[in-house]
Amino acid sequence: MKAKRVYSYALILSVFGLLYSLITANTYATTLFPVERTCPVGGQKYRSVEIGSTSRFGMRLDLRPIGPAAHLPWAECPNGFVVFKDFTKDEIAKLTPIVAGAEYQRMRKEHTTAYRVVYLRRSLGESDTDLSWLILKAAWEAEDRKMEKLRQQYLEEAYNAFIAQANTLVTHDDEWWSASILAAEIERQRHHFNESITLLEALPVSELPSDDLKHALISQIKGHAVKGDPKPTDYKRD
Repeated sequence: MKAKRVYSYALILSVFGLLYSLITANTYATTLFPVERTCPVGGQKYRSVEIGSTSRFGMRLDLRPIGPAAHLPWAECPNGFVVFKDFTKDEIAKLTPIVAGAEYQRMRKEHTTAYRVVYLRRSLGESDTDLSWLILKAAWEAEDRKMEKLRQQYLEEAYNAFIAQANTLVTHDDEWWSASILAAEIERQRHHFNESITLLEALPVSELPSDDLKHALISQIKGHAVKGDPKPTDYKRD
């Protein structure tokens, strides 16, 4: 659990680092390197890419980066296994029959890549609280594929995961703020405008420094919710 929390906190810092970097106009080049890989499950060799760096031009209210950083490729084996980490022998033994199974192979056609990773990580015993960001990423991928019904399914799962995550945190650190704000933004995208506004108005914004950019993030989400606008929307700099 400690390792998962460290990873999650590092991700939160990265996301809010992106928010603060919007003060400047810096962007970064995208570089991809072709690599030869061996699949951990099945041992097949395949060609993939290594991400050297990427570009971002801002972010949305749901903290999705704008630009190539929002569309980075996964490393996926020919058998559909998605390589998302370094695996132990026990993990490979557990995942091998799952990947070969009919349910997972059916998911290759019916679900996004990120959601298949959610499925694999659930199979390894991880909870949705640990997978909240990945479930949200699955919703982003469904959006790109214009699969609205699936996107709404993923958004509901992401909302539940972020609410559970916020409820497990004792202090109002960046991880708590991120989970709480995203829960409200997801509710807005689910057409639950009153629920989104209620969540936002319950946030202890007085705890934030007056110059904290999360104030603007909260204000913009609320503004769209009040107007009854559910569309994914870019964060606007002053």
